Order: sequence, then C-alpha cells, then structure tokens
Amino acid sequence: MKKYVFIILFILLLSSCNKIKVIEIEENNRESHIHIVVYKELNRADSDTMEKSMNFNYIEQTPVDSLIKEYPPLWDKTFILGKKDGFITGFRVGLFKQFTQKEIRSRDIKIREVTWASSDEENLIVWFKEKDHKWIPIEHFIWDKNAEF
Repeated sequence: MKKYVFIILFILLLSSCNKIKVIEIEENNRESHIHIVVYKELNRADSDTMEKSMNFNYIEQTPVDSLIKEYPPLWDKTFILGKKDGFITGFRVGLFKQFTQKEIRSRDIKIREVTWASSDEENLIVWFKEKDHKWIPIEHFIWDKNAEF
C-alpha cells in the first residue's frame, strides 16, 4: 500500500513539472547516448568546457572512480539506503523499482549517488550499489536544470 502512495506522489510530482524527462536503463537499449559536459574549473560553465559523449553500456562497464576522473561530477554522495541521508524522496523514487521495502528497512544497502551536467539544459544522476567491493550502476534519472519541484 505504501509503495502505491509513493508512486502516486511521484506521478503528481512529475505532472507538476513540464520539463522533466525520466529515462530508465533497459537491457535491450544499452546504447542510449548521454552527452556529458565536463567543466574544468569547479564544474562551472565557462569558455573552457570539454564535451564528451558516453553511453550506459560504457557506464556499466567502467569503474565509477574512472568515470569520475574522466567526467568530473557536479556532486558525488554515498549513503545507506533508508537511513537519515538515504531516504527515498524526490529523484530517488526510482530506487523503489530496485529494492523491496524489506531490503530498504534492513538499512544495509550502500548507495553512491553521482550527478553530472549532461548538457547545458540537463543533469544526469546515476545511482550505484556497492556489491563485492565494486560500484554497480542500478538506476539513473535525467532532469531539466530549470525544472521547479
């Protein structure tokens, strides 16, 4: 029941924002391209931007630390799912598709949340789960930088 309440709240959130786009990693569409803009100085837009392209197949096959080195993120945060900093709200609602309520309540799932500027207009956030001392991408979300929530 609670799961449906969260889904309804998420749908209401999406319907209130006309500039939002959700993309899911799909097994049959691993070649979806993401355009990443890498800002050289403190991730701020300036005349010295480097533009690179990457796809989710690349994200899945590349260690997250290498991705971060090649594509410096806007932010990089690690948390325990279900604890104080790891509540599933806002952008994180897609994580409900990855974990059951029981798994979330166990509070032993370590998540790494990395956000990049995917273009001048959009941001890309990717969630990684720690498994066997490696970070595995499990979900992602793209949203318009001008979106108001």
